[in-house]
Amino acid sequence: MRYEPEHKTRMRDRIVRNTARKLRAEGLSAPGVASIMRASGLTVGGFYKHFRSKNDLVSDAIAQAFSDSEKVYASLANVAREDRWKEVVRLYLSPEHCDHPDTGCPVAALAPEMARANPVVRKRISGLMKDRAQRWVEFMPGRTPREREQNFFVIFSAMAGAVSVARILTDPADKQRLLASVRDHLLHSF
Repeated sequence: MRYEPEHKTRMRDRIVRNTARKLRAEGLSAPGVASIMRASGLTVGGFYKHFRSKNDLVSDAIAQAFSDSEKVYASLANVAREDRWKEVVRLYLSPEHCDHPDTGCPVAALAPEMARANPVVRKRISGLMKDRAQRWVEFMPGRTPREREQNFFVIFSAMAGAVSVARILTDPADKQRLLASVRDHLLHSF
């Protein structure tokens, strides 16, 4: 059976989106090709029609995860520059973000695994992180570009770390207290 030319692109996009969710929920090494293809409604045999290797898929899926999370923060474009970073902190350190790693920031979900990823995958992730830093530095607190960049690294690292630790906690009250403590500290420190 012949498919229209866009069919392959749509199927590839579906695989990448599903993989982006599965990686954030299960980790970089957890979902196998069979599981990924099944979640996409496809057979394992079709994998190599779309990707040369699992590393190619992982790179594309992490890029998709960064893109997905950036869309959330892009919705704050109409918020005044000096208030935008505060809204980012509130969104990032929210119970909703913490409770849904499959749709949240890939750094909070995967940072330790990203650091041990294949060098090609790590290089792509490093580029994605630099792109995020460049976009977010624009609205970070600080008088100079250097100070805004420094504040970005402090704020982003604190947020990603807080969400990672909160996801470890089993008591919802402990989780909420941790997120609120870091959120309040960041909002009152800059």
